[in-house]
Amino acid sequence: MLRKFVSSVLFFSLIAMLITGTVLFIMPHGRVAYWTGWHFLGLDKDQWDNLHIIFGFIMVFFGIWHAALNWRSLVNYFKEKDFLFAGFFSLVVAVGAVLNVPPFKNFIEFGESIKQSWPKPKTMPPAPHAELFPLTKIAKMVGLTPQEALSILKQSGLKVSSPNLTLKEIARLNNTTPAHVYELLLKHGKKTPSPAAAGGFGMGRMTLKKVCSELGIPVSSCIERLKKAGIEASPEQRLRDIAFKHGYYPYQILQILKGGSNGQVKQAGH
Repeated sequence: MLRKFVSSVLFFSLIAMLITGTVLFIMPHGRVAYWTGWHFLGLDKDQWDNLHIIFGFIMVFFGIWHAALNWRSLVNYFKEKDFLFAGFFSLVVAVGAVLNVPPFKNFIEFGESIKQSWPKPKTMPPAPHAELFPLTKIAKMVGLTPQEALSILKQSGLKVSSPNLTLKEIARLNNTTPAHVYELLLKHGKKTPSPAAAGGFGMGRMTLKKVCSELGIPVSSCIERLKKAGIEASPEQRLRDIAFKHGYYPYQILQILKGGSNGQVKQAGH
C-alpha cells in the first residue's frame, strides 16, 4: 500500500514537472512576462514558477522515499553494467550542458527562439523590473506628483487605494498589465524617461549574430563598432558574455551596436 502511494505521487509529480518545465522552457523572459502581464492557461509566471518548485521538492522527497523502500533492488542495480552506463550518460549530459556544446546548445537556442517569439510590449519600461516600482517612484519618473498620478489612474477607471502600491499590484487589482498602467501615466506625464536600460528584453542570451539580425545591422558592422569601442567579439558569442567580459552591461553593448557614443557609455561599476 505504501509503495503504491509513493509511486503514484512520483508519477503525478513527474507529470507536473513535465508540464511546468515545458511552460518555463517556452515562456517569455521575466521582464517581458511581468511587464505585459503574461498568462498561460490562466496562470502567470510566478504561479508557474511556484508549481515547478513545489513539485520539484515533492519529487525529490518522494524519490528518496521510493529509493529507501526499494533499496535492495537498487543495490542489485548498482552491480550491473546498465547502472554504470546510465551514470556515464548522465555525466556526459551534465558536462555538455555546462559547456554549452551541441546538441545541448542547439536545444537551448531552440527554447530561446520560442521565448523571443512572444509579442514585445509597445511601450518599454523606464527601468528593468519597473513593475515592482511603487506609484510614487513611477510618478516622479514621468514628471508627476503622487497625487496627480493617483488622479489620472482613477479618472481612467482604475482602482488605486494608495500611491505606495506597485505597478504590478495596481495591474492585478484592475485585471490589466503594468505596461498599460505605465502608458496611462506616460500619456499625461510631463517628461518621458529613457527606456534604454531596459531595451534588451532578453537579448543578452542571444548570440551577437542574432542580435545584429534583430537590429537589422550587418554582423560586420556590429563587430566594427565594437572594435572601435575596444571590445573584441565573435558572431557566435552571447551578448551578455561579451558585455561582462569587458566590464559592460548587455544594454550598454546594445547602445554601442546602435551607434551610441562610446564616450557616453560608462563601464559597469564606473
